[in-house]
Amino acid sequence: MRPSVHIRRRPEQGLAVLLVRWGLPVAFVIAGIVLLVMSHGHLSGVHDNASESNVFTSTSTDRDSMLSAVGVAAIVIALMIWLLNWMLRLNADEVGDRAKEEEARETFRRTGHWPED
Repeated sequence: MRPSVHIRRRPEQGLAVLLVRWGLPVAFVIAGIVLLVMSHGHLSGVHDNASESNVFTSTSTDRDSMLSAVGVAAIVIALMIWLLNWMLRLNADEVGDRAKEEEARETFRRTGHWPED
């Protein structure tokens, strides 16, 4: 008779989990792309003629530069959220693997034979 060991399984993916896992990063990527398109990729103080550039003046390129920076930051944040979710899922999978390994060790201690996978 085989003892029943409760193996922790990944919970069902509800709407909230899907929104955090996929919706939030997608929203940040879309916002970042919109901001990059709105800024036309401008950077402050970058002109065709270097002698005309003055980063201390307030021009529309300063606004565009800020939009570009925030757009890139939004895309980076989306990648960070996605990678964090991925690492948390890996951790959850490892918990199940550890439980299976512990069950196999217990079976080996009792019977002297390693259980077949």
